[in-house]
Amino acid sequence: MLKHHIIENWLLKHSQLDDKSLLQSQIDQAYARLAFACAGLLYLYLHADAFPHYQNIFLSLTVVYFISTLLSIPAIQRTTLSAYRMLLFPLLDTFVVCFAMLIDGGPSSGLYFILLVIIFGNSFRFGNAMLWYSQLTSLVGLILMTLYAENSTSLVIDYTLFTWQTGALLVIPLYIYLISNKAEDALQMQTEAEESSFHLMDKGPLPIFTFELDDNQEPQIMYTNAAMQELFQHKCDLLIKPHVNIIAVDEDAQELVNFCRSIFNNDTGKQKQIAQNIYIRGQDSAGNILKLMCSAILMRWRSHWIGVCFVFDVTQRETMQEELESVHRYAYMSTLVAGIVHDFRNVLTNMIGYAEVMQMNSNNSAEQEQLEAIIAAGERGSELITHLLKLGNNKPDSETASSFTPGHTLAQPLEHIIGLARLQLPQYIQLQCYIQNPLHDVSISTTEIEQVLLNLINNSTQAISKTGHIEILIRNETKHRLAKPEHPCIMIQVTDNGAGIAPENFETIFKPFWTSKSKQGGSGLGLTMVERIIKRNHGCIEVQSTPNQSTAFTIYLPPYIPTPEQTAINQQNQNRSEHNISDQQLNHAGGYHALVVDDVPDILKIHQAMLAHMKITSETAGNGQDALAMIQQQKNSFDLIITDYKMPVMDGLKLIKHIREFDDTLPILMISAFGEDHQLQQAIDYNVTVLNKPINMDKLKEAIVKTLAK
Repeated sequence: MLKHHIIENWLLKHSQLDDKSLLQSQIDQAYARLAFACAGLLYLYLHADAFPHYQNIFLSLTVVYFISTLLSIPAIQRTTLSAYRMLLFPLLDTFVVCFAMLIDGGPSSGLYFILLVIIFGNSFRFGNAMLWYSQLTSLVGLILMTLYAENSTSLVIDYTLFTWQTGALLVIPLYIYLISNKAEDALQMQTEAEESSFHLMDKGPLPIFTFELDDNQEPQIMYTNAAMQELFQHKCDLLIKPHVNIIAVDEDAQELVNFCRSIFNNDTGKQKQIAQNIYIRGQDSAGNILKLMCSAILMRWRSHWIGVCFVFDVTQRETMQEELESVHRYAYMSTLVAGIVHDFRNVLTNMIGYAEVMQMNSNNSAEQEQLEAIIAAGERGSELITHLLKLGNNKPDSETASSFTPGHTLAQPLEHIIGLARLQLPQYIQLQCYIQNPLHDVSISTTEIEQVLLNLINNSTQAISKTGHIEILIRNETKHRLAKPEHPCIMIQVTDNGAGIAPENFETIFKPFWTSKSKQGGSGLGLTMVERIIKRNHGCIEVQSTPNQSTAFTIYLPPYIPTPEQTAINQQNQNRSEHNISDQQLNHAGGYHALVVDDVPDILKIHQAMLAHMKITSETAGNGQDALAMIQQQKNSFDLIITDYKMPVMDGLKLIKHIREFDDTLPILMISAFGEDHQLQQAIDYNVTVLNKPINMDKLKEAIVKTLAK
């Protein structure tokens, strides 16, 4: 217990040395004892007059001292700290020195300064505890030696000198103690600063590791922070002090080793605190390749130099840059597509509107059928650009599709669109088609299926450079994973015998703007649109191709399976639609006066003609400001306001806000080509009905009835 208490609570508590330094310090001290013993013995032999009288005793003591010191060296190597050894040798040192002083003339001997050396040596090597212990043994030894010299020898004691010697043994160690305390405080502050810096590194977001050279001059990892372990998925934490090559792929491992080793090649006395950089490919525990930039410097850590390496994940930065560029591209495409859709909707509005006006004024059945075909084509164009706008929006592909198509209505429009596509094919290409009828209900709109078919047919056409054929198969599929019991999915397969797809291109065929057929007019967007449509509707697409033989694109679309709640909602919507039609018939007599606001004169004419057909009189305005002035001047004269959204001077949304400041009940219908603009939600909040362009007579009637009913 005493031994453990001395070591743990006395020696180690006051020592700043680690095990390796403590071992070396004790060995150095043993050799210093031997050197001082030899020097002291020679000094006494040459200088002390009483040496012959004490010769035998002192030589015997010296032999014992030499033997005990020599035996202590292997004992130190076996046991770093020994309480008995640490307590015994200061006593033995003091006894030998004091006996030598007695031979050399007592307290006046120059050997007195060796006592100070003993105190300072133990203090510097082992801390303040050994300082106080060595000081105590030296004081006791000096006093006992002086008392013995006065009482048992003929030596004359100079008490003034003795007083100074005693004071020196008291004051000088105290001074050393104060200096040592300041040094310990400085070391403690340095230790705290080092621990704080490592704490900051450990909590920092930047991956960092430290390294040093082992006995074979191989750099090994000493420490990795949390960010480093997260980047490599704890790969660096699998081994105790792994070599740095664990971070890099095999091809770059030696480069990293040489880089870390080169950090230590400078003269340690003139270390350059300039970071050095290297680019390597790393590998995490899952085998993923990481593109890394490593920046390393040397740092003084306690008693030696260590390397500190900062790791920058270039892979993540490149991914973020690609994502940013992708966002910019999507934003540009969305803006471009939205502008095209707006202008095209206005064109379709004119086309459909004038066709309906002509149809209303025509009594020729053949002309009416032709005009009906024009109107139907305009409606089809409206659906196509609506889906184009959806594809242009930067929305996740996993967004739930809201469309569904009854299976019994699919065959006829698909046969129609495939027939039209056949008419556009070169003469040397044969197109064959088989469509199962009836098909199952499917969770996608007819227009989107038509877009998929047209793009795949166009892709096959560009792949065929001479006589060839395209086969289309559309049928129910019960064995695919998307199929459910009693609810088969829809399979669409387009096969051609064209040039095929090279194996190295399979990963890129769906990327935007990539095409191998630029000379044939390929844009690189067809297959991209196909993939996005399929993903948006939770389907899947498979590709099989043999170069110069055949290529098959197979698409599976999930079945539409309505829940009981959806079935009830569909029935309610059907009843509501029938009720609205009867309301339209009841209100067909008209008697209302409307204000039509639009900046396009042709659209104003069309809307006025449609309203006149419904026996609704109307006035017109070219922008929101003129309309607001007319409403304020002719109070209570308008039963209905029909306004566009985007207009110069004052747009439709601002017009609505001004109207609602003084009239909360005036029915307002907004007709816009920007139906997907999120700002239109504000119009709905102002109790306004919103209708998307292009419109026809039936849509306008239904919207007016709904608006007036509010």
